[in-house]
Amino acid sequence: MNDNRLQRAVEEARERHRVPGVSVAFYADGAVSLACCGVTNVGSGVDMTADTIMHIGSITKLFNATLLMQLVDEGKVSLERPVVEYLPEFRVGDPEATRTVTVEQLVNHTSGIGGNLLPDAGHDEETIARTVSRFAGVPQIHAPGAARSYCNAGTVVAGFLCQRIEGKSWYDLVEDRIFRPLDMNHAAVLPEDALLHRASVGHFVDPVSGVPRRTTHAFLPLGFAPAGSTAMMSAQDLLTFVRAHMANGTGPNGTRLLSADSAARMRRTSGDVDGPVCFDGGIGWLLLGGDLVHHGGGGPGVLSWAVAHPESGTAAVVLTNADKGFAVAKDVMRPFFESRLGYAPFPPPKPAPETQFDPSLYVGDYENCSVIHTIEARDERLFWSAQAKAQFYDSSPLEKSAEKPLIPLGNDYFLTETPAGEPYATAVSIGFAAPGERGRMEYVIQNFRLHRRNDAR
Repeated sequence: MNDNRLQRAVEEARERHRVPGVSVAFYADGAVSLACCGVTNVGSGVDMTADTIMHIGSITKLFNATLLMQLVDEGKVSLERPVVEYLPEFRVGDPEATRTVTVEQLVNHTSGIGGNLLPDAGHDEETIARTVSRFAGVPQIHAPGAARSYCNAGTVVAGFLCQRIEGKSWYDLVEDRIFRPLDMNHAAVLPEDALLHRASVGHFVDPVSGVPRRTTHAFLPLGFAPAGSTAMMSAQDLLTFVRAHMANGTGPNGTRLLSADSAARMRRTSGDVDGPVCFDGGIGWLLLGGDLVHHGGGGPGVLSWAVAHPESGTAAVVLTNADKGFAVAKDVMRPFFESRLGYAPFPPPKPAPETQFDPSLYVGDYENCSVIHTIEARDERLFWSAQAKAQFYDSSPLEKSAEKPLIPLGNDYFLTETPAGEPYATAVSIGFAAPGERGRMEYVIQNFRLHRRNDAR
C-alpha cells in the first residue's frame, strides 16, 4: 500500500473512533509500509512516532510459543509429553488434569486450565513461578483436550517450563533468543525497560462522549508476562517477527529463528477436539479462513492485532492505545487485505432477527475465574450482563453491568445491541455451546473463552 494512502487511512480511522494513538506496519510485495498518528498519552501530549513502543498484549503468546518450539527443535522438550515430566511440582485443581495435560495443550488452548486471569498478588509476589503455583487452586473449565478455549494460564505454564529447562529468566530468553537475533531494537519485555524508549500507555474511550481517559495502571499482573502482560514494541519490530514466521522461521536479516517444520507446525490446527471449539488454533497462532493466521492483544486500555497470509507474503500489524482499537484495526486492515487477497478478515456480523430459538435453554449464570455472565429472558428475548470478579481494567467495575438485549446471529450466537445514546460503544459477541440432556447450554463463549454454567442459580 502506498505510504501516503496508508497514512490518510490511519488518520481517518483514528479520528473516527476517537483513539489517541495508532501505529501500523504493512508488508506486501517485499516492501514495508509504515504509518502512525496521534499521541502516546493524552496527559503528556507526546506525539506518536514509528519508533514508539506500544503494548502488544496477548500477541506475546506467539513469542512464548516460539521459545517453546526452539526448545523442541533442540530436542529439549517434546510437545506430546505430560507437563509433569518437566515440572514435577506442577498442579492444577483437578488431579487427573495435573497428570495428563501435555506440553502442546498448554499452547494450543486445549488444556482447560481455568486460570484465565488472577487478581494481582502485589508487586513482590507477581513472578511467573509464583503465578504457576497459584494455578493449583483453579478448577478445570474442561478436561484436557476436550475443548478449545482461550487460556492464559496454559501459556504462563509453558513460559515457566522454558525458564526451568534453560535455567534462565523468561524475560532474558525472549531478549536473547528473539529480540536480539532479529535486530528488534525497539522492543521491551521487562516493564522497566520501557523507560529506555518512547512508550505509549493505554486509554479508555467513553462510550457516550468518545473522550479518551488514560488508564490508572499500565500493566496487567506481571506474573502473566508470558501470556501478554508486559511486552511492548514498535509496529515495525512486531512486523519483523511476523515476517520471520511467514518465511518459515527465517528473519528478514537472514537469521534462522525456528526450523521450517516448527514454523509450519505452529500455523496448522493443533489438537483433535471433540467438544466446544471457540476458534481454530495452531501452536500460538489463531487460524482464520483462507489461510490467514492472526493474533490479537489487549490490556489496560490497549488493543493490538497482527494478521498474516504466508502464502502471498502479506502481513499487517496495527497497534493502538485504546480499548476501542479493534475498530481501527478492522477499518485499516480490511481494504489492505481485500486489495491483496480479494477478501478480508473479521467480516461484520449479520443479524438474523427471525431466528427461532427457545430462550429458556440459554438463561443462567456462566463463569470462569475472572467474570460472571448472566443471561435473562423476557418477552421471548435474551438479555446479557456481566460482572468482573476483580477490577483488572478501569472499565471492569465490580458491580454488575447494565443489561443489554441480544440480537440473534444464528447457530447459537448473538450480538449485544448498542444503545442509541452510546455512539462509541462496542458490540459484544455472545455464543453458547454444548447443550445438555434437557437442551440447556452448558457454556457461554465470549472473547474466545468458555464460561461454564453455574447451576447454583
